[in-house]
Amino acid sequence: MKKWEMAFWTCLTMLLLVTTFSFYYILDQGVTLTYMQAGYKDTENDLDNISKIINETDLSKTQIKNKLTEHHLFSYMEFEKDTVSLEKVTLIFKDDKLFKITKEW
Repeated sequence: MKKWEMAFWTCLTMLLLVTTFSFYYILDQGVTLTYMQAGYKDTENDLDNISKIINETDLSKTQIKNKLTEHHLFSYMEFEKDTVSLEKVTLIFKDDKLFKITKEW
């Protein structure tokens, strides 16, 4: 085998390896960014809900329940207990007043 043939096959192999790795890396970054955006959206929704609760209610459980009726997880929320979970935060009540907000993770 001549030197130029060996060099050609070496370069072709390297080109294919680099192209394959680059394609995988770009695809992986796209998937990662998509999941990050979904997580940020959940966090923004919780922040919006907390802002509404703080600014538009007197922090009583019934008023907070009325404000959260638009939340897409409202049907799963249990207001009979002292804790109510949103997407990434938990509202903790004491004597039917908002006592503390904690993160779930």
